[in-house]
Amino acid sequence: MKTKTVSVEQAPAKQGCCNKVKACCKHAGRAREIGLAGMTAMATIGPKRFRPYFQQALAVISVVAATIQFFRNRKG
Repeated sequence: MKTKTVSVEQAPAKQGCCNKVKACCKHAGRAREIGLAGMTAMATIGPKRFRPYFQQALAVISVVAATIQFFRNRKG
């Protein structure tokens, strides 16, 4: 009976988490814009049954974003 040996590749040199976060954040901005555009469309021309829910979600998102921006600017 023959047995196969499996070699395990070693992981590449460890990168700092900052590099990974920066790469993810680049794509997160575009995804956020697409998501908000879709929610805005659903709140405007979506099914009448779901419009109020999308409008409320957009209102909450805008208030949270404005609050974060306000406190981020105050720190200096």
